[in-house]
Amino acid sequence: MSQLSLQEERVWIPHGEVMLEGMISLGRAFAGVVCHPHPGYGGNMENNVVRAACLGLAGAGGSVLRFNFRGRNSGCESMEEGDLELEEAKAALNFLRTSTGCDPSWLVLVGYSFGAWVGLRALKEMEPILGWVAVAPPLGVWDFSFTKGVSGNKLLIAGTKDNFCPLSLLEELFESLEEPKELRIIEGADHFFWGFESRLTDMVKEAVSSWTKGLSD
Repeated sequence: MSQLSLQEERVWIPHGEVMLEGMISLGRAFAGVVCHPHPGYGGNMENNVVRAACLGLAGAGGSVLRFNFRGRNSGCESMEEGDLELEEAKAALNFLRTSTGCDPSWLVLVGYSFGAWVGLRALKEMEPILGWVAVAPPLGVWDFSFTKGVSGNKLLIAGTKDNFCPLSLLEELFESLEEPKELRIIEGADHFFWGFESRLTDMVKEAVSSWTKGLSD
């Protein structure tokens, strides 16, 4: 995988009495946040898929925020229902909006695995955004039926060897979503996408670039 080549700076995202660690790079036109996989299983903002998604968003010209859920560093156990991370995802989205001055209609969210389940739930309570990307949503673990009510452009990405995201369930979810939407399958990739990071970067970049056509700098 190519090394993350972004001009990033460390930021601290206020959330109640704690601060969430993040890294932000500034671009133009739109702003995107990337939610990492389950912190209870080692997920963090340095994850290979998170980095690949950041490259894709930056390649499309956007500001990009990646951050750590609190469960990663505080010793605080991640709640099974994801309620803790849900509130943290909302805090990250609000921080990105205020930091960049980005209108909600120009926001993009990318969630990988558990990060997709948490991040997309956070979007339900927001104004309509530009679009969202769900990478390897673990449909065999959590219920994603709520995504039918999440507006914006949509991109679903998964591998053919992903045991946590059965393609049959992914296709059912895709059919339930309103347009505009796109489904991309990576032959040979499993849930972790090792060796397929460049493909992920390209898919995110191509999709989001198409969404942002006509946006002013």
